[in-house]
Amino acid sequence: MTLLDRLTLDSGALPQQHGLFIAGRAVGGAGPSISLMSRRDGRVLAQVASAAPVDVAAAYECAAPAQRAWARSSPAARAEVLSRAAGLFRQRADELGELISDEMGKPLGEARTEVSKGAAVLDYYAQSGYRSIGDMYVTDTGEDVMVFEEPLGVVALITPWNFPFTLPIRKIAASLATGNAAVFKPATNSALIGLAIAATMHEAGLPPGLLNVIIGKSSVIEQELFTNRHLAGVSLTGSYPTAAAIRRTLPVEIPFQAELGGKNPLVIWSDADLSHALDIIAASSFRNNGQICTSCGRLLVHQDVAPAMLDALRVLIASRPLETPDGEYGIMSSDAEDNGIRAVLSEHRESMDEVLASPWPSDRMPPTVLVNPTSSAVLEEEIFGPVITFETFTDLDDALDKANAVSYGLTAGIVTRDLAVAQRFWRESTAGTVKVNAPLTGTPFHTPLEGFGASGVGAGEGGGASISFFTRRKAVHMHRPPSAT
Repeated sequence: MTLLDRLTLDSGALPQQHGLFIAGRAVGGAGPSISLMSRRDGRVLAQVASAAPVDVAAAYECAAPAQRAWARSSPAARAEVLSRAAGLFRQRADELGELISDEMGKPLGEARTEVSKGAAVLDYYAQSGYRSIGDMYVTDTGEDVMVFEEPLGVVALITPWNFPFTLPIRKIAASLATGNAAVFKPATNSALIGLAIAATMHEAGLPPGLLNVIIGKSSVIEQELFTNRHLAGVSLTGSYPTAAAIRRTLPVEIPFQAELGGKNPLVIWSDADLSHALDIIAASSFRNNGQICTSCGRLLVHQDVAPAMLDALRVLIASRPLETPDGEYGIMSSDAEDNGIRAVLSEHRESMDEVLASPWPSDRMPPTVLVNPTSSAVLEEEIFGPVITFETFTDLDDALDKANAVSYGLTAGIVTRDLAVAQRFWRESTAGTVKVNAPLTGTPFHTPLEGFGASGVGAGEGGGASISFFTRRKAVHMHRPPSAT
């Protein structure tokens, strides 16, 4: 029996009828049925009975008592569940990889790797219960002040489709490890992998009610999702407009963490090894079809090496970069995403000196370089795909001015052998995460990913930053009782 078979509703009127995951079991939602299509071959993967507000309310109602019991459990008990889940995910990496590839078009090799990385995240957070959880102070008044960390309560987790396994696992693992319960809303076109995550966590021994999955349109369920009386925190990975909409709805006292998009610059300094720079560009801009928040979208090249760099890029693009060994090409996650990028390129074609596009099949979005564009829509707005702009600069002041000229501030990078140049760049960059001689993509899960400006809200995500977000600090002032007389 496959994971999807275990999630199929017994009462489903349609083949492969799926629903939500609430209180440890698959249940039908009160909203309309949604068809999920395979990005690889166009077949119908499943029908999902989506959520209505009443379903969201039910998820919170079962999560609240479950969370209180979970918060009282020992670090060893939590670690056992998370570690067991990591093992199950590793065992099912092939099956889950197939599902990821079907839902969002990712090449199978990359999809399986994503599952393996997610399992490692669970192992990491499984041990976090043994960390120091507070501080103690002495005072001049004879009292001791103890500051403890405790879980927030029931948190809402909202994730996109581009990394449908690792992004949810990062939030789920950190929130559960610190004693919270979660109402998890994955992107609709990664609904099945979201349901599979919850079912596997439950199979690993997670008590019912601690991880509930809601599938549905934000416009239908967002009011209940973000104003429910049990809500204690919200963690989002998504877009700036989505974060703005949540902030308008969210009560002011609810903690909010958001990792948003980026128009991320990579600077190629005059002393850069161009071969090394090409490897960094390919990994930073074209992996996962450029559908990564931290991808490089802007290439800034010193004028002294710009002609050589452009010639090298022509060779790279012509060589079909990131085609997998078995000839598999990545697919954009939806036709809407693919068509949107093509529309931008068509509309602003006249603003560029040259367009370099890899000779991929016509139904795939190829790695593309836009040479010297002048349109602000191309230079300043995120194009969530394998598309980068190519610009030149004269000196470090010019490079910094151009790198910092957009509202986003997620990642930035520089390729150079000059440590003084690198140091000035990372000190004056307005990005929250700066890479030196390394791809912009790929942040280790135990380190924080920080976003500034329009790229982030609240605490960063990853490692201790996530633990800090999913906990609150309580100060206890302890006076010694009067001596008995």
